[in-house]
Amino acid sequence: MSYTGIKRIHLTVWGVAVAFLLAIATAAGSLIWKQQQDALSNSTLQAERFVNGAVAALNRTLLGMDVLLASLEESLALNEQHLDTLDAPAASRVLRTIVGRNLALRRLMLLDERSHVLASSDLIEITALEIPPDFIARVLAPQVSNLIISQPVRQNSSAEQVLFLARHLKLADGSKVVALAEVLVMQFNTIMVQGADISGLEVTLERSDGHLLAGLPVQDQLLGTRLPAPMPKGYVNAQQRPARLTAQPAIVSAQSILYDSVLIAASIPLDAALTQWRAERNFILVVAATFAAMVLAAGGLSSWYLARMAQARKTIKQSKAEIEQLAFYDHLTNLPNRLLLMERINHALSNNQRNKSYGVLLFLDLDNFKSLNDTRGHDVGDLLLKQVARRLKSSVRAHDTVARLGGDEFVILLEDLSTQPLEAAELARRIVNNLLAALGQPYVFAGQTHKSSASVGATLFGADTGSASDLLKQADIAMYKVKDRGRNDLCFFDPKMQADISAHAALEADLQTAVLKRQFVLYYQPQVALATGVIGAEVLIRWQHPTRGMVPPFEFIPVAEESDLINQIGLWVLQTACQQLKVWQQYKATAGLQLAVNVSARQFRQHDFVALVQRVIATTGVAPQGLKLELTESLVLDNVDDTIAKMTALKALGVRFSMDDFGTGQSSLSYLTRLPLDQLKIDQSFVRNIGIKTSDGVIVQTIIGMAGNLGLEVIAEGVETTEQQAFLAEHGCTLYQGYLFGKPGPLANFEVLLNSPWPPA
Repeated sequence: MSYTGIKRIHLTVWGVAVAFLLAIATAAGSLIWKQQQDALSNSTLQAERFVNGAVAALNRTLLGMDVLLASLEESLALNEQHLDTLDAPAASRVLRTIVGRNLALRRLMLLDERSHVLASSDLIEITALEIPPDFIARVLAPQVSNLIISQPVRQNSSAEQVLFLARHLKLADGSKVVALAEVLVMQFNTIMVQGADISGLEVTLERSDGHLLAGLPVQDQLLGTRLPAPMPKGYVNAQQRPARLTAQPAIVSAQSILYDSVLIAASIPLDAALTQWRAERNFILVVAATFAAMVLAAGGLSSWYLARMAQARKTIKQSKAEIEQLAFYDHLTNLPNRLLLMERINHALSNNQRNKSYGVLLFLDLDNFKSLNDTRGHDVGDLLLKQVARRLKSSVRAHDTVARLGGDEFVILLEDLSTQPLEAAELARRIVNNLLAALGQPYVFAGQTHKSSASVGATLFGADTGSASDLLKQADIAMYKVKDRGRNDLCFFDPKMQADISAHAALEADLQTAVLKRQFVLYYQPQVALATGVIGAEVLIRWQHPTRGMVPPFEFIPVAEESDLINQIGLWVLQTACQQLKVWQQYKATAGLQLAVNVSARQFRQHDFVALVQRVIATTGVAPQGLKLELTESLVLDNVDDTIAKMTALKALGVRFSMDDFGTGQSSLSYLTRLPLDQLKIDQSFVRNIGIKTSDGVIVQTIIGMAGNLGLEVIAEGVETTEQQAFLAEHGCTLYQGYLFGKPGPLANFEVLLNSPWPPA
């Protein structure tokens, strides 16, 4: 090699070395900055996760105590007694038994309206009760009983800080008594912290006006005082602001609980949040310095080594790739050949064994390809095969395999489609439909067009399938069945599965026809108010099939959910409901009616769902205040931030929201304060058990109380008896839906009900 060439190598090596040094410096600085941001981000997530967990834990505890206090009305038979006939010793024994079973309770009492102790879990008679002076008045004030939390109180007898939880109960003569539970402040601290190990963490339980009820680290002198800069009510994303107890710079997150305008705030001081980062920063600097020294040493060695290697590279043929191409890929289409295909099939079978999933192998043969070769020549046939290969690759997923076995035979391996065999086969059918549509488009060769089609055989494989060779044989046999039927179609090897898929496809095809021909009808089930009668209805879809008859929703809705048809059907329901609302809004007698429309998860998750609703409102000219969208708890909790954004945008138009089947979910309580809801709908499973299961009755009362605290309407569905309706009315629920007031029926039936007198005879 010439001197110029060697000099160029040396310059290149040291240029690279300098570039590495700059890269190390840049990477170290960037990493230090990123680690700092990650530390702050992790502390932010810690604060938010802690608050969510603490709120959920405290809500569960308070809900349990609320149910316990409410149940005293039954366990002490208060609705059968008068104040002067109350058996105080017996009631006290019951209270002592309850406290003995509940470690969270320190004391349980029953007071009259003048704060006199009627019964107590204490064995010693209480002469002076240390409670805030206005607390009993607050408990007795609401018309509908709900849980009230007191300010912290230091007990003179023990110097311990306690909180009182209470709700009022009714005696037989309508007078009120107060069920009062005493809980140590330290007990609330234990419930909120739940064993969390976060360095420097400060936790406060405080009212929305800033009054401190409990906190860790314990600072008794602050209990009952008002902290500076109260946190806003609802949910507060973690942000940098003064810590609630020490006021030092911190990351603070807060969220309201379900009771009495109380919230939990978590503060992580910035100094504690960055402790680990400082150690990581020092380590990064040491490592960066070490790497810099290594780069300088490597530069000298590389300069010598590369000079030696430069000449050798010229004699070596970037060959391995060429050998691999010849061994594993088809020379005409650059698709995997049989050898590579078999390897990938075996790999897919191993994956299915581990994942318990299903895939599908497709065997594809072009129809009448020999005729094209004979009439137009092999060159044109090769051009067709290349275009077919491109169309096949563009019609499947990136991780699927498209291979050419030879001639006009192609094999497609669809891996990991589903854990359910029928669902995997159905997805494969959809993919094949796209393949056949793509292959059916005209081909252009030297200015001339050519039409082609393909026959496709398919076989399903899972954990207990045979060998790769067996799968190819099965798919090949299925492909020849397609040839026998007339070509340009798909057939599965398994006759039973083929029949199931055909039935599924037929139902989907009928659904597509139903959408085009508008074979759906809306039924209306009335929603009534206790005082005024019918206030609107929930619309329910029915499919009047020309030959199947009335197809129940549970048969066709799942099929519609699997495809985009549910979006078209949902849009039709929304348009039809808004058109009917517009008709009613033109008449004074019906202008105030509301229609509730169920929204499916797939429909709601469309990226342009808000725009679709806006367009329907604009085109129908309906006043949106009459439209109420019903969402299920599972839908709401799936991607909460997206849900809130869409609900907020539609609320701005005047659209109302109801949470359907409320009470059946597991973790929605902590999100209620964040959602822009107007109404909770009590699930019919609880309404059905009113008067049968005491616990369900208590749950219904609790839901009504929650709705009142959150400023929401509450409507009960499935109301079928006058006893159920009376119970609901007694506890504050005056909106109903159920067979007691009307079954779902055609529009004409509903309008007859509108003109009927209220209340019904």
